[in-house]
Amino acid sequence: MGGAPLGSHLLAASLVALAITPDAPPSDCRSADAAYDAALASVTEALRTYEACLAASRGRNQCAAEFDELDVARLDYEDAVAEYERACPVALST
Repeated sequence: MGGAPLGSHLLAASLVALAITPDAPPSDCRSADAAYDAALASVTEALRTYEACLAASRGRNQCAAEFDELDVARLDYEDAVAEYERACPVALST
């Protein structure tokens, strides 16, 4: 078999990996981090609102609107986690 030795291929692959994942987080990662924080805050607030409705309802209110808001916040959170995983691969490996 001809061509470059395996060691040179590994070195080239390592250099490409280093070029793709720089030490400093890119602006996309900072943006994804901020979106994650906002989504987490939304879930927390929606959960508190839903919990307060349940406590105040004493079985007379299903709190469906509050639950729907919690579900929307959960979906936004899932999107934010996926975006963070995509934009911040270096941060996840530490």
